[in-house]
Amino acid sequence: MKQKIECPYCDGNANLQKEAKELNYRKETFKIVAHFYKCEKCSEEFTTTEADTISLMQAHNQYREKNNIPFPEEIAAIREKYDLPASKMSEVLGLGANGYSNYENGEIPTPAYGNLISAASEPQTFMNLLDKAKEHFSGNAFKKVKERVAYLVHTEDENKNLCAILNVYNQPNNFTGYKKPVPTKIANLVTYFIQHSKPDFNDKLKLNKQLFFADFTHYKNYGASITGLSYQAIKYGPVPANYDNIYAYLENEQLISSQFLKLSNGGAREVFISEADFDKKLFNEEEKDTLSNITAKFADMPTWDIVELSHLEKAWKELEATRELIGYQDYAFELAAV
Repeated sequence: MKQKIECPYCDGNANLQKEAKELNYRKETFKIVAHFYKCEKCSEEFTTTEADTISLMQAHNQYREKNNIPFPEEIAAIREKYDLPASKMSEVLGLGANGYSNYENGEIPTPAYGNLISAASEPQTFMNLLDKAKEHFSGNAFKKVKERVAYLVHTEDENKNLCAILNVYNQPNNFTGYKKPVPTKIANLVTYFIQHSKPDFNDKLKLNKQLFFADFTHYKNYGASITGLSYQAIKYGPVPANYDNIYAYLENEQLISSQFLKLSNGGAREVFISEADFDKKLFNEEEKDTLSNITAKFADMPTWDIVELSHLEKAWKELEATRELIGYQDYAFELAAV
C-alpha cells in the first residue's frame, strides 16, 4: 500500500495513517488496525478501496477463525483434491447452483455452511455425502470420483503428519497469518530465497529472517501471510517455530543441500544451495511482488546485518524473553524494516 498519495480534495499530498479501532461485522465486534489517509495541506481524512479492503479483511479473518469458517484458498483446495468442478461440489453439499464458487471467490459462508465445508474436507465424511448425492452424477462420473475419494481416505493422514512436522498449527489463525500451511509453498519460498540471494549468506539465520519479513510484510500489505508459517521470537530474531524440521524435510526431499564455507578464523559456516525449479503457479501476483521486494532489499545483505535489523522489530523486543509465538494481527502492522 502506498505511504503517500495525492489528496482528492486539494492539491496537497496525503499520508497513510493507521489507528486501532473496533469494527462490527455480522453482529460481532473485532479489533482491527484501520487504514486511511490524511492530507498534509487540508487535513481531510479519507480512505481508498485498497485501504478499506485491508481494514475489512482483518475483521473477516477474525470472524472466520472465531466461527471455524474455512478461508477461500482452503475451500478451493478441498474441491481440487476431489477433482470436482465447483458446481458439483455445490450439488454434493446442497449449497445452491453457485454457492461453492462464490465461497471460493471470497464470499463468507454462514457458520453452518462453513462447518459443512470443513467437514467435507475429511475424505471419509465426503464419501458419505457423496453417496447421498449419487443422483447428481452419471454412472461413470460417480465411480471415478468415488475411487478418488477412497484413495484419499488412505493418504490423507500422511499429508496431515507432514504439516504437523513443519508448523505448530495446521489450520489458519492469527499465528499462521490466516493461511493454511502448504508444504510445497514453504519449500518453494525457501528455495526461491536461496537462489535469489548472495550464496555466502544463505545460512539458516538469514533464510529465517527473509521468511519472517516476507510473511509479515505480505500480511501488512494484504491481510494474509504467504506460507502460513508460525514464527517465534528467540535470541537471534524471529524464526519459523519448527525451522529445523523445515530444513531437514527439504534436504530429505533433495530440494536443498548444505555445504560448509571456511571462515578466516579457521571455523566453518553451513550454507544452503538449491537447484530446484521455482513453481510460480503456487503464488499469486501480489505474493510474487512481495517476494521481489524482499529480495531487492535483502539479497546482498550479510547475515548479521539482517539479524540486527530483526532486533529492531517490536515483536522481537516484546516476546524474545518468553520465546512466544508472534501474532500477525498483533505485530505485522508495526513492522519497521520493510
